[in-house]
Amino acid sequence: MALDSIISAAKSALQDALSTSADPVSDRNAVLQDLHLAEKAWATDGVRSGPWFVRDGDHVAFTPTTRNGAPLTIDGQTTNFIPRDRFADYLVNMRVAIEAGEFDREIAGALHGAAGAGGTAEVAIPVARQGSPQDIRQAQQDAALAREGRNPDGSLSSVVGSGS
Repeated sequence: MALDSIISAAKSALQDALSTSADPVSDRNAVLQDLHLAEKAWATDGVRSGPWFVRDGDHVAFTPTTRNGAPLTIDGQTTNFIPRDRFADYLVNMRVAIEAGEFDREIAGALHGAAGAGGTAEVAIPVARQGSPQDIRQAQQDAALAREGRNPDGSLSSVVGSGS
């Protein structure tokens, strides 16, 4: 009987660790804010490292974490190596996955339990874009600014579009 109660208690503790947060939207938003910082840093010319990433030759070492420092496991890895020319699009794919709730268990596990215990989220590496590296980079920078509500020159799009 004692063994049954130990197993039952262990099962209960594991289920608690794997359950999602009482407020997954709040947890998600904190990670999305940090992802936004990574997107902004990547869109800045000359930046070799930023929140969650380090550029190394033709690849980017990407190691996302929650605000408590716990790593988010993507495709079974805490560090993923993404081709440099696809990194901005990869961040977009990650944002879409987080917003869709695909990272909820992973985020909850990292914030409230054991990192990696909540599941393993996946983010697809996008196909390479066509065009010169400079054109691709410019398009990615413009897209990052647009998600922020800004024009390619950095001005607020509502201010420029209002005719004032």
